[in-house]
Amino acid sequence: MSEFRYSYDNFDEPEPLANRPETIWGVVISCLMVSWICVCFRLYVRFRIVRAPGWDDLCVGLYLVMITAGSIAVCVSASYGLGKHFLILESWQKEGFLQTFYVGNAAYVTSTALIKEALLLQYLRVFDRGVFMHRLLLVLIIFTALWGFAYSFLAWVPCMPVKNMWNLTQGENLNCYGYGSQYARPFIATFTSHAAVNMTLDAIVLIIPIPLFFKEGTTTSTRMRLVGLLSMGTFVIVFATWRLITIVEHQVATWPTRDPTWYGPISIVLAVLEVDAASVCASVPIFWPVLRDMNWGKIFVTQEVNITRETRYMEDDEDRLTRDTTHSRTGSDADLGGVDSGRKGSRTKDMYYQDSYVLSHVDPLRASIERVYASARSDTTKDDSKKWMKI
Repeated sequence: MSEFRYSYDNFDEPEPLANRPETIWGVVISCLMVSWICVCFRLYVRFRIVRAPGWDDLCVGLYLVMITAGSIAVCVSASYGLGKHFLILESWQKEGFLQTFYVGNAAYVTSTALIKEALLLQYLRVFDRGVFMHRLLLVLIIFTALWGFAYSFLAWVPCMPVKNMWNLTQGENLNCYGYGSQYARPFIATFTSHAAVNMTLDAIVLIIPIPLFFKEGTTTSTRMRLVGLLSMGTFVIVFATWRLITIVEHQVATWPTRDPTWYGPISIVLAVLEVDAASVCASVPIFWPVLRDMNWGKIFVTQEVNITRETRYMEDDEDRLTRDTTHSRTGSDADLGGVDSGRKGSRTKDMYYQDSYVLSHVDPLRASIERVYASARSDTTKDDSKKWMKI
């Protein structure tokens, strides 16, 4: 094992695009917002619409907490010198960067395990018990849980005590290991092994639903959703592979010299892209069918109502004229609530009858009441008319 080597040999290298604070903030914040939207839609559908939450939803919820904490730590680390050369930083900047790196790296390691567990538990609902794929999923779930727990422990407890990881005044920290090791070989091996296993698991998780594409009885819409899922999963593998390449290329920011703030940003940005893309893959198949079937036009279209009325005018017993008129109005609810100003004249002797046919289909009880009420009004009108004629 050899200790880290620090030098100024790489100060003449051009600044990569990923080292700029605006790039770090733009990618991390925008990806986090997309992840939040997709995960919230997923949880809303599972809890409020389908009302069938599962262990995969718990994993997604925990992932959202972890990736939010990690993304905030990455954004803050840009204020402590992420993207600049480590040797030109002040001591308070170095300490602040190591603290934010500790939180961001640990949150990423835990997030990768949680999002894979969510996808595997989600697939477990599809395959029947006893079949080969169901047993394979159980093995992968157990392996992923053990893998995630082991590396999460190394990330969250890299030193004993943990503060030794960013304690620059102590010198050689003999109680640090894994992600906090002060020696190059175990430090590189920890990052490289996790990235390699992570990429392999991403590929396995991607190919598991492929048999469903050729399963008998699978509809065209289901095949299209599977194609979309595989397309999004391809981006996850691309980001995971790209990140592994950057880790191997600079030996986890230790070659040609130890400079974590200069060589680390590209790997950090790719880590954020990878887990956020995985969260989209885990969430879109849940909420998209519900979102697609919703009739959003009902929110913006005003419903039209047709009203039909029949009016009968009765003047007196000797000269009775009956005239039926039908009025139809179509418009929004607000327009129909207005008063028709076109009608003039006194209607003290008019009697209005609702169309019994319409009422009998809409409200039969009301229709019978209206007929009784109209009959009583008719008898009263006849008596009043006779009295008026006698006077």
